[in-house]
Amino acid sequence: MELDMVPVVLPKAAVPIVLPVPPGGVKVLPRWAEEDEVSRWRLRYRPHVKTDVGSEFEEGASWVELELRNFTRELPLSNLDFGLVHDFMVAIQTPEGWSDWSVPAQCEAPPPHPPGKLSALLPRVLDLSSVKVRWTPPLDTATVAPGLKIQHYKILVTWVPRQGEDPAACSREIILEDEIDSYVVTGLDSLTDYTFQIAAENAAGWGELSDPTVPVQTVPPVPITLSQPTLRRATHHSAVIQWQHPPFSEAPVLSFCFRHTSSADWSNDIVDIHDVPPTLSQYVIQGLKPGHVYIFQVRAVNKYGMGIWSDSSIPIRTMDGATPSAIEDLAASEIYKSFIRLKWQPVEENGYPITGYRLRYAHTEDMAEPVEAVPAVVRDKGCDTCDIRHLRKLTYYFQVAAINHLGMAEWSEPVLVDMSKAGAFSQARAKASTDSKAEGTKPAAGKSAEELREKGNALFREGNHSKAVRVYDEAIRADPKDARCWANRAAAQMAMLSEFGQGLSPAAMRTNPYFTNSMNDLTESLKLDSTYTK
Repeated sequence: MELDMVPVVLPKAAVPIVLPVPPGGVKVLPRWAEEDEVSRWRLRYRPHVKTDVGSEFEEGASWVELELRNFTRELPLSNLDFGLVHDFMVAIQTPEGWSDWSVPAQCEAPPPHPPGKLSALLPRVLDLSSVKVRWTPPLDTATVAPGLKIQHYKILVTWVPRQGEDPAACSREIILEDEIDSYVVTGLDSLTDYTFQIAAENAAGWGELSDPTVPVQTVPPVPITLSQPTLRRATHHSAVIQWQHPPFSEAPVLSFCFRHTSSADWSNDIVDIHDVPPTLSQYVIQGLKPGHVYIFQVRAVNKYGMGIWSDSSIPIRTMDGATPSAIEDLAASEIYKSFIRLKWQPVEENGYPITGYRLRYAHTEDMAEPVEAVPAVVRDKGCDTCDIRHLRKLTYYFQVAAINHLGMAEWSEPVLVDMSKAGAFSQARAKASTDSKAEGTKPAAGKSAEELREKGNALFREGNHSKAVRVYDEAIRADPKDARCWANRAAAQMAMLSEFGQGLSPAAMRTNPYFTNSMNDLTESLKLDSTYTK
């Protein structure tokens, strides 16, 4: 544009300093002395045009004129035509008036350069096959110069060669034409390390590629998050969990995992259960505590790894604990002279392990004046058993009760044993089954009393007193005149009394079957050999 004409009253102004400023710009610095007291100055510029050597400028060429205040001592100009020489003239205003235009200074606007190197991309994994990358546009985009405008972006995706893959083919370029600052790269494979770079292009060409990102892997195709499981049929220690399988995929489910907790926020008491077969859709969770509220989660596992835990199930409460149930089907399975074996089905624990048993007997059905003892109970072929020895030829009524840490169960129904008929019973039993394998009815075939006694001694030293008593029984039947067998069985029964009779009063101790049986065995040993002591 042109400003209004002003009268010229002073000589020409000093030639300005004009510096090229890439790209497509210059910086004009007018010159004057402080004593000139310049208040304003004007700039005039246009492309340099000559008609012939040494001539003035072509009359038809137009000038661009600007007027500025004295405090502007340098003026940047941009968007000049690249590769053309421009002329720049300056005039100044002092208290005496305006000067004439200076001699033209000439300067060529530098051509544009390719965009600068961008910062490294910021990748973010979205799913199994896509990654979103973001970047900061180069500073060149801040100008409106046509040559500096970003025309394209190029994203370079590279990956480590997979087995049998040509390394030269392990990259691909993505050209973007829109002015954007993010892009979603798709078609990626899981479990592959990818790096990403970006470069920008303007009229001068492509800029340098950015530094590669750190290697990025897409989310492996682990199973999807399952629906929350459902729970049912809670007992004292267990519950049945049911769940839905994930949809079929190229990576089949290898197993399921569960976890449960009795805390509402999964902060403690967490138990994991692994390797549940993939063919199941319900499973019995064991090991729960009675009277506790639990929540459960489930997830699937395939060759790529574990899925995310499902939402927590609706809370479920296990049954409250109680004392054991009463023993049922108590029976005398073995009767032999002064020995019997009581047998019953294992009781319901009702939430807590059985810690012991109590046994009592009386000679009348109303269980008047019962004698209590602590029996040595052994699990044999799915049934609980205890042996009672040295009974007299009387009628007995026996009852047994189980104990857990909440207390003792009710007594079982009494079982009647008439020892006055024990001899006839054993003879009939021996006649009916001469090859009976019932433990405690006859000595082991081919073993002497000496061998059986040594076996019992080994069991005694191991602390297995109940089995030691049974082996000594066999040794006595093999040689009833061996005083050592009788004395050793007495010692084993006293050890059982010491083990199971804690808490009994002295009077109860003296009436306990282990004590009375032990005294009877000692008496028999002394009858056989009065010089033998144990």
